[in-house]
Parts: sequence; structure tokens; C-alpha cells
Amino acid sequence: MMEKLGGFLAEINAAYVYIFIAIIAVYLIIRPVTRWAVTTKTTKFLNYMVSSLVMLVLILSGIVLTTVFDKVLLSAVMHCLAFFGVILAIAHVLQQILRNKKKRV
Repeated sequence: MMEKLGGFLAEINAAYVYIFIAIIAVYLIIRPVTRWAVTTKTTKFLNYMVSSLVMLVLILSGIVLTTVFDKVLLSAVMHCLAFFGVILAIAHVLQQILRNKKKRV
């Protein structure tokens, strides 16, 4: 088990750290905007944001598939996005558990 962990940590390079920091920064910038859109119930704005994101992803993946691109960088981005999603899911579950404990007390 420790050998696998050591091998994984050896594979992590500076690109992963920079990409992960960029993902966190974008998340922190976008979060207040989406909270505002949800509280003001501006569904058209939310639809616009999501559809723009989907189009951006489709266009960028089309560019990646048609040109010579560093697949290692793409792999690093995908790993960081997956890891960040797992962290968000764990944080959400922990928040729900703590809220339920507070309600019981």
C-alpha cells in the first residue's frame, strides 16, 4: 500500500499543483455568481452559463482531438478536475452530517 502511495506522490509534478490551484480559483470566483443567480431565481442566466460551459468544453475537446496537443497536460487537467469533484462531494456530505447533528441537539 505504501509503495503505491509513494509511486503516486512521485508522479505528481508542478503541473498538477498549478492546475489544481487554478481550478480552486475559478471555483471561488464562479461560486458567488451562481449563488446570486440561484437566490434571484434567474434561470435564464444559469441556463446561459451552463450552455456556454458545455459549448466551451465541446469546442476545446474538438481542438484537442484535431491538433497535436500534449496529452499529458490534458490528463493532468482531468485528474485535477476529478480530484476536486471528490473533495466537493466529501465536503457536501460532511456539511450535511454536521447540520443533522446540530438539528438533533
